Amino acid sequence: MKKKKAKIDENVWQVIKLTSSVKSEFEPQRSYFNIFDRHGLMMGRMISGSKSLYREKYPDHEVYFNANIVIESAGKVWYGDIDLTLDTPKLQEVANVLGEPLYVLYEMDARFENENKPFEFYKNKARTIIKPK
Repeated sequence: MKKKKAKIDENVWQVIKLTSSVKSEFEPQRSYFNIFDRHGLMMGRMISGSKSLYREKYPDHEVYFNANIVIESAGKVWYGDIDLTLDTPKLQEVANVLGEPLYVLYEMDARFENENKPFEFYKNKARTIIKPK
């Protein structure tokens, strides 16, 4: 069963690599991709087909669609939809594995013209910070 999962992961990795290189300057690093994926946070994930319906269904949740996650040692390491109300335990596990804080940003704060900014730019833009325990 493990070999089958590895093949699925390889296929997913190839899709992510292809789509991210076309749409963005961001090139995901396989090690971070795997860490987030193992904790249920697939790169580029979408939690709902409709942002407005999701917000209507979960009005009290802290949700970031097309969020970016950066870390000081590597810059941008993840992007996708995050519901912090539900995903904070997963993000906490990732921060613990990496041994450094995760900085969660809005979509535009780490895309397009903002993809290659100094870390301090991202740190100041962070909507939330998940620190390792």
